[in-house]
Amino acid sequence: MNDDTTRREYVKYGGAVVGAGILAGCSGDGGESTTGSDATESADPTDPATESATAPATDTPDGGDDGTGEESYAVTMSPVGTVEFDAVPTNFLTYYPLSAGTAVALGHGDSINAIGYDKQLFGDTVDYYYDSLDGVSFDWEGLGRVTPSGDPGSLDAELFYELDSDVHFLDPCLLRSSSFGWSESEIDALAEDIGPWFGNYYSRTDARPPEPCRDDYEYYSLWEYIGKIAAVLREGERYRAFRSLHGEVIGRIESALPPESERPTVAVVAYSGGTFWPYDFTGDGYLWAHVRPFGVTNAFTTTDVAPGADGSYDYEALVEAEPDIVLRYWGTALGDSFLDNRAEVLGDALASEVPAFRNGRYYASGNGMQGPVTNLYQLEMTAKQLFPERFGEWPGYGDGESYPAIPEGERLFDRERVVSIVNGDL
Repeated sequence: MNDDTTRREYVKYGGAVVGAGILAGCSGDGGESTTGSDATESADPTDPATESATAPATDTPDGGDDGTGEESYAVTMSPVGTVEFDAVPTNFLTYYPLSAGTAVALGHGDSINAIGYDKQLFGDTVDYYYDSLDGVSFDWEGLGRVTPSGDPGSLDAELFYELDSDVHFLDPCLLRSSSFGWSESEIDALAEDIGPWFGNYYSRTDARPPEPCRDDYEYYSLWEYIGKIAAVLREGERYRAFRSLHGEVIGRIESALPPESERPTVAVVAYSGGTFWPYDFTGDGYLWAHVRPFGVTNAFTTTDVAPGADGSYDYEALVEAEPDIVLRYWGTALGDSFLDNRAEVLGDALASEVPAFRNGRYYASGNGMQGPVTNLYQLEMTAKQLFPERFGEWPGYGDGESYPAIPEGERLFDRERVVSIVNGDL
């Protein structure tokens, strides 16, 4: 990439690819017609009381015991079972933004050695939020990759060996899916030769994992999952501080919500070239932890218009659905591409027949692969986009480089408190 190119400009050239592929539900995410335990979810390649046998340290629901990292301990999570650690990992792979964001929030960002996402998309995803926190940074540009350049939908085992990670925050059941097609022996060999797996991808939408993993798979909420990662990093105190802050934000939201009958209908979509791919944000899974608390209706459930074979809808279907608000999933990472798409959507001849577009309520929204900091910001952002009369006006997307400035009196959480938790000033 040319040095003069802005860090988001690359998204613009491939708007159709980004809109209809990476962020529009590639591998079945964008227009899932089934959710929960009846759906088998493939990978989004860029999306896009246990006891230790060796020590008294345990994995607890509140993020695990804190420790010096000098003694052995164990953490249990489905589907990986009980994983033993000789010390706190200091060199690890965080394939998705959820585990990466959690590591940074818990003060272990320097231990991340690689990611699985497209690096620029990943960087734009996290920078949008972290850039607005003084004293917190996330150096993603120097991170390695386990996906070959130009092919984020595949994995290179040799890259895993080169990284030599203490632990891989990645669900081995995902590797068994048709998206990657690894064998059990390949997965076991890498764990034995390098370091264990630790991830739970299918709690993303509570979808069915591949057949070999299906019988005993358990699902976790976002904050339960974050707590498991915190237990691996032995950051129970930081985790509890973040969870307390999250509880306060949820309490503020719930206490200010209007009755259900007065809440807007919402469509969460990906978009490209006149085509919309809807998401069912009312379903289970941590993917919608930033939208579900608002108890709003999915506008697409109010229309009888059938989607296309790929789960997409055209503009006419939006007219039928009549959403009060439309949220562009993962729009916060798209920069100029979102601004161009927004102008295109609002400039369509049918825009005036869609309430959301007629009133300019088409917003860049966040993503579901969210760590603690991202979740807090996305709850605040969504509150303002959906209920400005209750939580204050959303300032708008601006240039899309970073989260907009919010007047201190209209913030749903204290930024300085977040910085203090990240820095360990508890």
